[in-house]
Amino acid sequence: LLQTLANSMSVALENARLFDETQRLLKITEERNAELAVINSVQEGLASKLEFQSIIDLIGDKVTEIFNAQVTLISLYNPVLHEIDHKYLIERSERIHFNRPVSIDQFRQRVVETRQPWLINHDYQKITVEMGETLVLEGEEPKSLLFVPMIVGDKVTGIISIQNLDTENAFSDSDVRLLSTIASSMSVTLENARLFEEVQKKNAEISETLEQQTATSDILRVT
Repeated sequence: LLQTLANSMSVALENARLFDETQRLLKITEERNAELAVINSVQEGLASKLEFQSIIDLIGDKVTEIFNAQVTLISLYNPVLHEIDHKYLIERSERIHFNRPVSIDQFRQRVVETRQPWLINHDYQKITVEMGETLVLEGEEPKSLLFVPMIVGDKVTGIISIQNLDTENAFSDSDVRLLSTIASSMSVTLENARLFEEVQKKNAEISETLEQQTATSDILRVT
């Protein structure tokens, strides 16, 4: 009897393990499908944009809509001046504009140096003090933060960051993965837009030079 009970228990435990594993895999599949849908939506939007700030605004709006965050920042990095230019900032649905770049902070400096995402889900004040960074003097302190680098080639060109001001442990590994993918798509699109603007500027300069040469030739022909 005991052997029969043991066999039955073994089968039941194995079935329970397989059920849990199936549920886990289904959850992962659902998360990946949701991520894929978001990525496709972002890429479709990016395909229609060529202007630099329009691309940043599109991604900022999408990130704000998707993630459990009250703050979204998209910042471009200048490695020569060690400055950060916040091109998109929204806090609790209020869009905030910066007039000029600012010196890079220690949080983003670490992301630039490691070229890796950095998830801070708790102990923000402790980490800030340990890094020698200034605590928030105005506004609300974040409870959870996620920084993701924008990379072109092997260089960090900017950083996307999101913050939850209300709760700790607000962001998950899937959030890190999804925001990293969005940052990668955005980096490529922004670089293409930059190159396109350079080509347009060069073409305009060439056209202006040709017009000046043509005008000079016409004057010489008349005289």
